[in-house]
Amino acid sequence: MIAGSIGQAVDKESPAVESSRISAAGFMLNFFGGSQLMSFEKTHRSQQQTLARTALIAGHGLFHGIDVKVRLRPADPGTGIVFRRVDLKDRPEVAAHVDNVRSAARRTVLASRSGAVVETVEHLMAALAGLQVDNCLVEIDSIEVPAVDGSCMPFCEAILAAGLTQQSTARSLLSVEESQGVSDRAGEQWIEIIPAYDGNATVDYRLDYGPEAVIASQSFSVELTPEAFLRDIAAARTFVLQDEVAALHQMGFGRHLTGRNLVVFDADGSVIDNTLRWQDEPVRHKILDCIGDLALSGRVFVGRVVARRSGHKLNHVMAKTLSTIEVCRTLLERAA
Repeated sequence: MIAGSIGQAVDKESPAVESSRISAAGFMLNFFGGSQLMSFEKTHRSQQQTLARTALIAGHGLFHGIDVKVRLRPADPGTGIVFRRVDLKDRPEVAAHVDNVRSAARRTVLASRSGAVVETVEHLMAALAGLQVDNCLVEIDSIEVPAVDGSCMPFCEAILAAGLTQQSTARSLLSVEESQGVSDRAGEQWIEIIPAYDGNATVDYRLDYGPEAVIASQSFSVELTPEAFLRDIAAARTFVLQDEVAALHQMGFGRHLTGRNLVVFDADGSVIDNTLRWQDEPVRHKILDCIGDLALSGRVFVGRVVARRSGHKLNHVMAKTLSTIEVCRTLLERAA
């Protein structure tokens, strides 16, 4: 998907915090230099957690360009991630679950029978999953999550500034015991999850559009710990090719964006009016999207995700697979 502009504001409601804009490197030095480093040492927490206070993020939507404010509020154990459209009558809600995914191009969209529709949720979902936030009520006053800087680092900063608090309920952990995979018909795009006997969760991603592609082949692997997520993935921005921009504009998307707030690759592989944060920033962002989409399974898993050119559609299929593994196991046990 493509990136957007950044904007934030101070939430005047109490308790709340301002999400300050500071560099990713400086933020990590400040955060990991403190006592919370100890709580980030393990891949998986034993207890559920939520925000300690309300956080506010504001900006423009990626595709529609509409001003939007999002408040991330603490939620009770077992709530999961729930979006609430506070701008609509009766404030309808939609759970961040793959069963509520609606088909849409280049982004992840959630919709409920109550009328709640929220678009482009994947970056916020990646931030929540990457920082192991299990329960959060996301109040949003428009149809689309703000694009911020095209990454999820501003969401992470807001969450960590608000603080995290452990809850009394244990986390449910899914250990993948059999390989599961899905691919496109041509076999050029695929994603699978295989057992990991070290007790960790990792994502290995290969971005390869072919030998003549504008973006060179790239690979990256990351263990899904909050520290690694913040260091290696959270600041990676979404990207688009210059020859795709006109088509998106014709569809009515992204007309408010420029090369300065969008990572646009020209035909020669150079970046227009911008600078990459890493030479392999595109593959890191694809991992970010993958983490956000798989979080819609509602499961915290132990396993190794291996993907090649997987996009939102295949990610959603894998999320659905993860969401049903335990149900299938239960049915097999009962049948036996």
